[in-house]
Amino acid sequence: MHRFSTKLVKEYQSIVIGDVSSTKLVKTRMAKSVLDAGWGMLKAQLQYKGQQAGRCISIVSERDTTRTCNDCKALTGPKGVDMLVVRSWVCSACGVTHDRDVNAARNIRSAGRSPPSVSGNETPLSDAPPSQTSSRCEARISAMKAAA
Repeated sequence: MHRFSTKLVKEYQSIVIGDVSSTKLVKTRMAKSVLDAGWGMLKAQLQYKGQQAGRCISIVSERDTTRTCNDCKALTGPKGVDMLVVRSWVCSACGVTHDRDVNAARNIRSAGRSPPSVSGNETPLSDAPPSQTSSRCEARISAMKAAA
């Protein structure tokens, strides 16, 4: 785990992590998988190693990332626990076919590149405490906003 997180921090200037709660997932059917994978530990290691290396580590909401079309942003994907078995789907708004995991990853990456809040409830990265972001991260975010 240490080698993997170190490799990621060395290779990438910016890392975007979904806000998956390992403690909540442990209470589900996926408990053994979550504990075996050490998701919480990986997230913590990426945060502190990223901060030490001056990398931009962003944590974004994963809400609806599997259901939101990463092309047109319509919320048309499969809904509900019973639909988790659906691994690919077609957006009814634009007709693009999505792999559930790839679509979620693209939406998470996109959320890490844009201003964090649509609803106004989340703390902007520029207002986050130093443990969540660095001055280099803030500079990159300002540059991305200016370029957009």
